[in-house]
Amino acid sequence: MLKVNNIHVSYGDVQVLWDVSFEVREGELVALLGANGAGKTTVLNTISGLLRPHGGNIYFLENEITKMPAYRVAEMGIAHVPEGRRLFPEMTVRENLEMGSLFPEAKKKRKETMEWVFSLFPILKDKQHQEAGTLSGGQQQMLAIGRGLMALPKLLMLDEPSLGLAPVLVHQVFEIVKEINQRGIAVLLVEQNVMHALKMCTRAYVLENGRISLQGNGGELLNNQHVKEAYLGI
Repeated sequence: MLKVNNIHVSYGDVQVLWDVSFEVREGELVALLGANGAGKTTVLNTISGLLRPHGGNIYFLENEITKMPAYRVAEMGIAHVPEGRRLFPEMTVRENLEMGSLFPEAKKKRKETMEWVFSLFPILKDKQHQEAGTLSGGQQQMLAIGRGLMALPKLLMLDEPSLGLAPVLVHQVFEIVKEINQRGIAVLLVEQNVMHALKMCTRAYVLENGRISLQGNGGELLNNQHVKEAYLGI
């Protein structure tokens, strides 16, 4: 479904990614793990078309998207839920969700998709006429994921969905991510909560200093000595 081939990405004169390659197959939940500053968000921004690689290629559903503008990448079926949520704080919950469904196909199915989002996040239905900026952090994260789903994505990219959440909400968010994936939507998950991510993913890649250093299924990486020492504190 998604193939990232040997991409190199820089911010001005500072190179951040070196020769990064990985793939997400149809229906998979793939985790991209690594410490702060490893380049995980840069990978997602490059896939989304917000950044341009100066080497390598990106393919989605066999179409090259390396130089596509961000709105075309989204229209093709990649929804990006960014770190920090990036909601429209003075718009209501419902209006934020509607903003996720502006492409023609998504707009046609807006009512049906919104009911599904409300079934995943009942609190959003209760607060649908409330301004997004007045929601708690956990509720805002739910709204950000819901807005991504409103676009009817084939691939949902989530950047640190558990960041700053209470442990009970972290568990709830991960359960919902699993449910989304079970509905047939492929997920690319960037996450610092390594234990949770490895327990639920199909496969995972570890990004260190802008390079892929390890890859394998969740169980393999959970038992990898370097992962245990560097990320799990074992």
